[in-house]
Amino acid sequence: MKIRQLEFKPFAAKKPLLITSEGRFLTVQQVAETPSLGMGSLFTLSEELQAKLAIERYSLEPDFKLGIIQLGVYSKDDIIDHIKKGTEFGKLATRTEMGYCSELATSLMDGKKPSWPQAPSKPTKIPPPWKPVKHCIWLRVSNRALFCENTTDGVTTPIANWRIANVHSQFQTRGFTVVALTGTNDVRANFVPVAKNVLTTYIGGVGHGNYDVYTGHSGDPILRVSHYDPTEVKDKTLHFLSCRTARDLGPNTVTNGAKAYCGYDENFTFVWDNSSTPVNEFLLFLQSDATFDLQMAAGATAGQAFNAAQQAFNAAIAQVPNTAAAAWLTFDRDHMRLHGSTTATITPYRWVKICFPIRPLEMETALLGAGVLED
Repeated sequence: MKIRQLEFKPFAAKKPLLITSEGRFLTVQQVAETPSLGMGSLFTLSEELQAKLAIERYSLEPDFKLGIIQLGVYSKDDIIDHIKKGTEFGKLATRTEMGYCSELATSLMDGKKPSWPQAPSKPTKIPPPWKPVKHCIWLRVSNRALFCENTTDGVTTPIANWRIANVHSQFQTRGFTVVALTGTNDVRANFVPVAKNVLTTYIGGVGHGNYDVYTGHSGDPILRVSHYDPTEVKDKTLHFLSCRTARDLGPNTVTNGAKAYCGYDENFTFVWDNSSTPVNEFLLFLQSDATFDLQMAAGATAGQAFNAAQQAFNAAIAQVPNTAAAAWLTFDRDHMRLHGSTTATITPYRWVKICFPIRPLEMETALLGAGVLED
């Protein structure tokens, strides 16, 4: 059903969008017909009325599962129960609904439908493997993208598998050497030597986290505030699809030399796909988040990549208006943060200058180790 610029699923069109101070529900159609109805703020209403609206909205949703990387999976009935009991999560779910409803009511008035961002179309020019300079040669080397993907956890595994297929491949296509830590290899002991390598320019992945830590297999702390060598993040751009890490860990990496850090300062929350609908809700969350990775791989600045990710979230929200998925996409969008330089970029290649005669001896030995010594 099309209302203004958006196409609504039948159940979404029936869900109330607003509630009056007298407790009367207003549908999307009613708000669209009388725009002035959407000019107030739902947050000015009593907690009881806000909860009443949230419960009614969730009750009209088809059965779905809500995934929270840090906490697990909630059913529709679980969420309604939390709202009724007034738990911390119930209050968060209510605030999320109120925030989204207010935004949707406002968007109905401007008549614009957000579009998905496009990656820079300029193809990556692959330079020759070497070029001569008087008494010197320049050797081309590939920069590395290090991904820590948690594939041993029930919540993160499907996300990690999607990222491996759709994000890693794009970095490889652009010319980066991809190093992927998966399974039981996704631990700090394997992370440190690759992270410290000067050719590693990008670090990403999906895993559990908290304000001060990003974890891998079985909760192994990959990066924790004040528990890592600054060379692990120096001159690198990082992006973790994880809960809460952007509040403390992100700024800490920038303080220790990272160019930029993108992540979420609260729990990353997503809706599992409802197979009865034509849109894959689960993928909307993954595609929106991965927009940052893909834009960086394509040569965008961190600021451009962040803005593109925000645009992607907006486009995803517009594909499933007035649904639980739209509300939680809005929540994730609003808690995505970028720290550090907005002009930071990554490139797939760089040059190493080697001049003759080679000095010191350590450099000569390293060159011998990289080639084959002729008699």
